[in-house]
Amino acid sequence: MGTSNWQNISYCVELIRRVAPSTVLDVGVGFGRWGMICREFLDVWQGRVFREQWTTTIEGIEVFERSIDDYHEFFYNRIYRAEAYDFLVTQKEQRMYDLIILGDVLEHFTKQRGDELLRSCLEISRYVLLNIPIGPDWPQGSEYGNEYETHRSDWSEADFQKYPVVEKKMFKDYINRDFATMLLQGSLLH
Repeated sequence: MGTSNWQNISYCVELIRRVAPSTVLDVGVGFGRWGMICREFLDVWQGRVFREQWTTTIEGIEVFERSIDDYHEFFYNRIYRAEAYDFLVTQKEQRMYDLIILGDVLEHFTKQRGDELLRSCLEISRYVLLNIPIGPDWPQGSEYGNEYETHRSDWSEADFQKYPVVEKKMFKDYINRDFATMLLQGSLLH
């Protein structure tokens, strides 16, 4: 089941709380970290402790069926079982969001498809929260029977200069590799 680094979690929570979205799309749900975090810090921390009090709509996209478990339904309002590129670029799903989270997603696409996916997310959201490995030190193949876990592209900080980055912070993982967290401004704010 897909998961990622923990070193940036508190920074991401601060960014999520600052954006204060009422609608969230988590692309590549995996273990469900971002759904759980969003539910806790957007509803529970606002005094909406019980499900019937929750007001934040949290949706997800997950292509690998085995990653979706029963517990996901407790945090997500809906999980689309789809390939993210097809769902957001090819089919042009026209839902609008306050925040789209791409938590270690772009590197699983070719550079061209990753750019197209990010641009599509920016078109339908106020903000995009992006977590991404930086540099070539992140080789990864199919993990636990999931071909979608393969890293198909390397990214640099310079690759994001063309995007409306509002906040950016660099981190090191547990073996000293670089990764970045960025908050990008989407088209819905313009």
